[in-house]
Amino acid sequence: MKLRHQEYHVEISGSGPPLLLLHGFTGSSATWDLFGSRLQSDYTVYRIDLLGHGRTASASYQRMRLTEQVKDLKSLLATREEDWSVLGYSMGGRIALLLAATSKQVKQTIAVSTTPGLRSAHERRLRRQADRRLADRLLTDGLADFIDYWESLPLFASQRHLPVEVQESIRRGRLAQSPEGLAASLIAQGTGNMAPVWHLLDTSSIDWIVGNDDDKFKKIAIEAAPSEKIHLIEGASHAPHIDQPEKFVTIVEKLLLINQMGELK
Repeated sequence: MKLRHQEYHVEISGSGPPLLLLHGFTGSSATWDLFGSRLQSDYTVYRIDLLGHGRTASASYQRMRLTEQVKDLKSLLATREEDWSVLGYSMGGRIALLLAATSKQVKQTIAVSTTPGLRSAHERRLRRQADRRLADRLLTDGLADFIDYWESLPLFASQRHLPVEVQESIRRGRLAQSPEGLAASLIAQGTGNMAPVWHLLDTSSIDWIVGNDDDKFKKIAIEAAPSEKIHLIEGASHAPHIDQPEKFVTIVEKLLLINQMGELK
């Protein structure tokens, strides 16, 4: 599918109100295979490979910027006249929040393990420098070395306790990525390149899902939202949809249903 002259890989399934699913860094539309099949009986589910991921190629730095990515997704929303629900995880969650802050078509956002942005210019500058170093490492040492490093991060420690076949499936997906695409995403779409949107968010239309063991992003959610809009998942860390998939999709189904009931009133 072409969005603003940029070719994207998009998978569309099901029928009903539109639901957009946005994966995290090193992910793809395949991240949502299980949940898409679960949700498509009640929703038209759109799963997209974001720029530089999966089967969507990277582009120039200017074209890869978050502002351009968001414009592309707005053009996708505009293909339908209805309001949309958007669910995003980590990097995809940041993009979902940017959409929520700037698009009237987004009526419901489910933000998973994410942030509205770094508050200070100093923090953003340091993060850009760190992401540039990561990108250089990726291009110098290769994808396999980078994935070894990525999987060793404390954020993903809980995944080492998953069944071996699940761990292998996740790793295969990461190793299928383009190193150039991931490097371009780090440089152009990292948190340091995101204008913070804390003050632009309508907290009544955003629900936050966070693993109870993910202290960093649990703290962010508590700062960003009232307690009734925060949904903690026990036995999960930064990737609750992987650590506890059944708990995760049950919460998502409930939140989508609540939103639909509110729309019908």
